[in-house]
Amino acid sequence: MEQEIINQKQELEAWLSDPHELGAKPFEIKYVTQFEDKDGIHCTIFKFQKHFLGKWYLGIVSDSGTFSEMKEFDLVTHLEDAKELLEILKDYWKERAKEFSEQE
Repeated sequence: MEQEIINQKQELEAWLSDPHELGAKPFEIKYVTQFEDKDGIHCTIFKFQKHFLGKWYLGIVSDSGTFSEMKEFDLVTHLEDAKELLEILKDYWKERAKEFSEQE
């Protein structure tokens, strides 16, 4: 389990480092919790700081992908916020599959 979280943390770091996202490694990433959604998709919640003493932001790594909307981490709503991010990812992949099937 611990190795899985380390791997997911590295995946989030790589995703955030992309020029279309933060464009650099975040200052810090911390594991928060995990959950499984109604469709059985496993999701890990992280919080990250762009800079030293900066705000914490929400990010997820899931079976559907890695994502963040650079929304500030909220201790009260982080689980619901992460579920919303997961739904965005799932909708994205459903749309991509639809486009692919229409091309055939």
